[in-house]
Amino acid sequence: MDYEFWKEIHERGGIPAVKSALEDLPGDLPPQDADAATELALKVIEDDIARINARADQAEARARRLAEQTREVNDQLAEHAAQAADGPTPDRAAE
Repeated sequence: MDYEFWKEIHERGGIPAVKSALEDLPGDLPPQDADAATELALKVIEDDIARINARADQAEARARRLAEQTREVNDQLAEHAAQAADGPTPDRAAE
């Protein structure tokens, strides 16, 4: 039962599958082996949580960038709309 073993279980069924696999460990498994299995299983879960958090952080950063771009575009649109409402300026009268 190495890291890859627990990772595969987690990928197939998430935390409930890992919990079930830990509960199904043989009762006569030496305590140090059971502890090692538990540690590896927890490491897989922690790594997945870290990966999810990193993706969430990236998504939040992208959302902030998009919100800022949206504000800039809206400001430009409002500026152009205000200019259009004021009528042609001398430099635009020839257009």
